[in-house]
Amino acid sequence: MAKVIEVKYFNTIIVKGVNEENFTWHIEESRIKGGYNNTAMDLGVRAYTTNQDFSEQRRPNALIYSGIYNNRTGVNNTNQFSVSENITKALDIQNGSIQKLFSEDSALNVFQEEKVSWIPIDKDIIYTAEGEGLSTGTGVFLGDTVSYTGNYGISTHPESFAHYAGRKYFADAQKGVVLRLSRDGITEVSNYGLRSYFRDNMSRARHIYGAWDAYSQDYIISLYEPIDEVNNNFTDYDSSHLYYGSLYRTLAFDESVNGWVSHRAYPAIFAGSLDSTFYTFYFSDLYKQNSTAVGVLNNNFSGTQYDSEVSLIFNEGPSQSKVFSNINYEGDSGWSIVNIETDVDTGMDISSTLTQSTDSIIYLSGFQKMDGKYNSNIINTSLAEEGEIVFGNDISGVKGFFAKFTIKTTGVASTTNTELFAVSTNYNINSY
Repeated sequence: MAKVIEVKYFNTIIVKGVNEENFTWHIEESRIKGGYNNTAMDLGVRAYTTNQDFSEQRRPNALIYSGIYNNRTGVNNTNQFSVSENITKALDIQNGSIQKLFSEDSALNVFQEEKVSWIPIDKDIIYTAEGEGLSTGTGVFLGDTVSYTGNYGISTHPESFAHYAGRKYFADAQKGVVLRLSRDGITEVSNYGLRSYFRDNMSRARHIYGAWDAYSQDYIISLYEPIDEVNNNFTDYDSSHLYYGSLYRTLAFDESVNGWVSHRAYPAIFAGSLDSTFYTFYFSDLYKQNSTAVGVLNNNFSGTQYDSEVSLIFNEGPSQSKVFSNINYEGDSGWSIVNIETDVDTGMDISSTLTQSTDSIIYLSGFQKMDGKYNSNIINTSLAEEGEIVFGNDISGVKGFFAKFTIKTTGVASTTNTELFAVSTNYNINSY
């Protein structure tokens, strides 16, 4: 008859067998070689455990990084986030959430809503007694955070970011400025002639798209503003409105002249450059800009034909009252004046042709080529008033301290270029 004996498991480890039906158990000696007072084995550290108090955490001002990835050695630890290591980096929450990350050389540029900073990668910053920063190697992946001078950020528009040759461009809609980040820090490029323009229009923009045009070497920014009117297809929505129209304001900044050089007729939505070609998306279509292919119409953007139009302000001697008598331009034929404005708002309309009611003679006021220039007189079309001796086409010119002329092409779709080299005007100083 079997007898049950009691076993003292003082220095043993009980291991459960594989076959649970036969109740197979094993008793392992806990000490190496089973010797008296030999080194004992322990259970070791528990690599994984269950957190019973788990919950989702949102840290919009913090960074976290995973294990390394090396395609040459076949190491892929991008799904590993070891809590035993210092793998997080928090920035000041007062500067808002992190909207954009951009790595460059050995630095990580961090764009928050109200601040732009950079963090050295695999390095740290130490400072000398004179306050100069020196980089040193460290075992930490992300070093100390260094903020750029100026309280500028990218607001909530990371789509406005674009970069080229060490220069980073972006928009701070909360302050109404367009910014450039380069070796000398942050610069407000919107101050170069368009400060009030961006200040007034950025506040109404829902999206601000930015891109680098490698063909023209320009930074392209496009302000998208939904219009709350039923005049187009449904384009956007939010919690309380449906938007059926849209307005795009697209401008180009040229680094070579350090200024804004033109408006663009197309919306630069998710645009970008490949080699030296600039592409834009509009709805579901991809467009190649600045195309020189045979048969491509000039000024045709996203399937819509546009005119070339330039507005010029003549303001020489701003304190002198003048009479502008004519206007000249150098270039190809096909340009016409569509509007003339002065600070004097009592002038009569000026048209390209006028008909004299007495003899039905048509007096042309269009451009005629003389001595290599296209010249046009500014002819009056007013009717005779009581007591007036000289009137109508016998009077030429418009009066004002300044004059604004708008000149554009005829609007005919063409595959050839129409050059406008220079525009000038003749005027006389008023004697009264």
